[in-house]
Amino acid sequence: MLLAEPSSNTQQQRERTAELMFEKYKVPALFLAKNAVLTSFASGRATALVVDSGGGSTTVSPVSDGYVLQKAVISSPIGGEILTECMMKSLESKGITVSWIGQSFMVVDLIFYSG
Repeated sequence: MLLAEPSSNTQQQRERTAELMFEKYKVPALFLAKNAVLTSFASGRATALVVDSGGGSTTVSPVSDGYVLQKAVISSPIGGEILTECMMKSLESKGITVSWIGQSFMVVDLIFYSG
C-alpha cells in the first residue's frame, strides 16, 4: 500500500502509521511517501520547490533528488480560506457585490475597475 504523508510528519508518526497498517489492517507491504516528493515526481522532476496551499495552511517543501530537505520545510497558517476572505473584502471595497452560494461565491455586480 502506498500512503502519502505531510512533510512535517515525525519518525514516531511514521512508525505508528506503519504499526497500524501492518498489525490492524494486515497490509502485506507498505510504502510511506512525502506529499512533496510525489508532487515533484508527478511533474516529472526529482528536484523541485513544492508549494502546497490548502484551505487552512500553506507549506513550502524543497525536494532534492527525490528527498525532502526537512530542515528547510516552511509552513504558514495562511491558506485558501484567509485568501478568499481578503479577496472578498478587496472586491467589496471597490464596490463589487459578492454573495455566497453553497461553498463558492459569485460576483453579483461587477464594476470594471482600473486604477
